[in-house]
Amino acid sequence: MDGSGGGGNVSLEGPCDIYKAAGQECVAAYSMIRRIYSEYTGPLYQVRSGSNAMNTGSGGQLHDIPQNADGFADKAAQDAVCANTTCTVSLLYDQSGRENHLPVAKAGLTNGGEYAGMDDFESIANKGALKVNGRDVYSLYMEARQGYRTTKPGNGMPIGSEAQGIYMLADGTRAGTACCWDFGNVTPNPKSYAEMNTLFLGVAFWGKGEGNGPWFGADFEAGVWMGGSKPGEPGWGGLNDAKNAPRNENNPSMRVKYALGFLKTGPNPDRYALRMADIATANSVHTGYAGAFPSTKHFDNKGAIVLGVGGDNSNNSWGTFYEGAIVRGFPSDDTENAVFQHLKSVGYGK
Repeated sequence: MDGSGGGGNVSLEGPCDIYKAAGQECVAAYSMIRRIYSEYTGPLYQVRSGSNAMNTGSGGQLHDIPQNADGFADKAAQDAVCANTTCTVSLLYDQSGRENHLPVAKAGLTNGGEYAGMDDFESIANKGALKVNGRDVYSLYMEARQGYRTTKPGNGMPIGSEAQGIYMLADGTRAGTACCWDFGNVTPNPKSYAEMNTLFLGVAFWGKGEGNGPWFGADFEAGVWMGGSKPGEPGWGGLNDAKNAPRNENNPSMRVKYALGFLKTGPNPDRYALRMADIATANSVHTGYAGAFPSTKHFDNKGAIVLGVGGDNSNNSWGTFYEGAIVRGFPSDDTENAVFQHLKSVGYGK
């Protein structure tokens, strides 16, 4: 289908269509750039004009940014309402149909960093300009102390020991070196510690992969794992016992512009897998780890959704988010490979 903006043809099918066909429904799906589920017809995100760089979610005027007929964001609509003013991203609309929209994150525990005990700031709306398939669009360009989160369990989100899959496409050349730039399933209460199930991108203090990073890892709370199921195994990321663990040399550095990561977790037996690819150059998805769940952790999905900060609002890191989704169920490698092939065809950076 050919849309406005001078770009080429783009398939109506998105990652959430691929997951749905395979039996894993998207229950939370976000992108400021484009539609990622063909059945979604609403706005992609909301901006706040008359805002400022330290806005924690109030004031100004709110404007929904729609998608064009081709499914890409209407950049001109944002530019029109943001002319001669500061605009921040006030809401990321959930494209899954579950209405799990993401507002700015609220204060968490004070020991999560200098600003973790304070409300987060909305991200500036026009910092992440890029071109996708000939269209000029904006991505979600996040600094430290900027995050988005729900404070109640999401509609349809995996709970307890239910299986879950995540994909995220992000800028690996702009990944942080602190805790913790996450996307996934967390507690509704940021002022508490609880089990997490999130995909991490960056360099933190715990598990390590190949080279200098950044790496895709699994933030299960009290550590970030780049692989491993027992203390001392490659990539092990436990908070108190990761120091002497060897690197997981099979988990590659992802310092590339269009870094794709997958995390999937499932019970019976408890297991997880981390997979990744550079959609600009790779021909297939690489499996960095697939095996037993960390022996010191357990499945207990709490059902709230986070992007850009940790479960306790550890908000010291940063990154640029292009798109991503959380699905119910344990996707096969073939399904993730199909998502990868789709993303290669979208035209990121072209």
